[in-house]
Amino acid sequence: MTRELRTALIGMTLLALALGIGRFVLTPLLPLMQADSGLGLVAGGWLASTNLLGYLLGALACALWSLRPRASLRAGAVAVVVATLGMGLTTNIDALLAWRFVAGVASAVLVVYGIAWSMARLRAGNHALLEHLVFSGTGIGIVVSGVTVAVLHPLGASSAELWAGLGVVTGALFGWMWRRMGESSPTVTGKPSAPVQPTPPSGPAWPLLAMYGLLGFAYMIPASFLPLIAGNQLHLPALREWFWPLFGLATAASTLALRWLPARIDNRTVLAACAASMVAGMVLCIIGHSIVTLLLATILIGSACMPVVMYTMREAQRLAPRNHVRLVAALTATFGVGQAAGPVFAAWLAARSGSFNAALAVGAIIAAIAMLCMLVRSPRRAPAQVAAGFETTRCS
Repeated sequence: MTRELRTALIGMTLLALALGIGRFVLTPLLPLMQADSGLGLVAGGWLASTNLLGYLLGALACALWSLRPRASLRAGAVAVVVATLGMGLTTNIDALLAWRFVAGVASAVLVVYGIAWSMARLRAGNHALLEHLVFSGTGIGIVVSGVTVAVLHPLGASSAELWAGLGVVTGALFGWMWRRMGESSPTVTGKPSAPVQPTPPSGPAWPLLAMYGLLGFAYMIPASFLPLIAGNQLHLPALREWFWPLFGLATAASTLALRWLPARIDNRTVLAACAASMVAGMVLCIIGHSIVTLLLATILIGSACMPVVMYTMREAQRLAPRNHVRLVAALTATFGVGQAAGPVFAAWLAARSGSFNAALAVGAIIAAIAMLCMLVRSPRRAPAQVAAGFETTRCS
């Protein structure tokens, strides 16, 4: 196995565990927790939002302090494992909230340093296409955790047993990566190549930050409650768990497929298309009451999620080509603000209205505004001119 492929696989697994388990595994387990322990819809919304609040604070910590990548990745790995196991050991809502908060902080650290470490090593070796493999990790994590829940729950596994089992598997996978996580890039020998002028960004930083935060709010509505939305629309509880792994499959497939996207299509055009896909998917969730309609809605929303992250991070690297860790952290924090607000708002509105339609309508409007943000462009400038303020902190 080549060093570059190993780096891509480690980065993919980091995202699979940080987001597929540390963040999104609550989505397929929430209906089970409601059935097993009587967890209310609003309480479930708070569990999701508390996790995302931790994610926000973890991202802010990465932005404000220069942390050691290797130590940070290892600490985040341990915290995700402990927090996942902890969710299976209690039904006390305060303890559950605390564990979800810890998992959120750890996930942010893993995402910020995992993405920055993977992209730096892959770009240094001129293997940028392997970035698609890295970013497919979230979808792969969602698929594996979603299928696990969908298969084992009908066989009698409780939500507590599934939390504990996923924690054990997560610990084993982190153990496999332990020595390699955050390792420094090998020294490149031989004749240095001529410096390549970085491609300039297609617009300023503020619309990128605004778009990322708005889409964080919008997509977290279906991403937090898709099985419940499917159950309410179709009235088929045995089928609802399978929409979540389909969501993850769409995420992974679109992320890998975009490697063949023509180079002339810039990052912000892709981001605008992703926002439009989310709008269409949420509208279909509202108007559709058939399996086919909901399947299409799931694919439209799921296929946009990780491409949004990947192309936002690519644009961030163009805005701050010398050291984009700080801008990645700022974007992650903005994303976290939107994500933290989305689930609790949607749960509150659904509890009052009796369905998720109103929350989905708000999400569609917010996603449409995010799409408009990507139409804001600026004259071509050298990356050094747009990187001010984002390259003042080195990552040790």
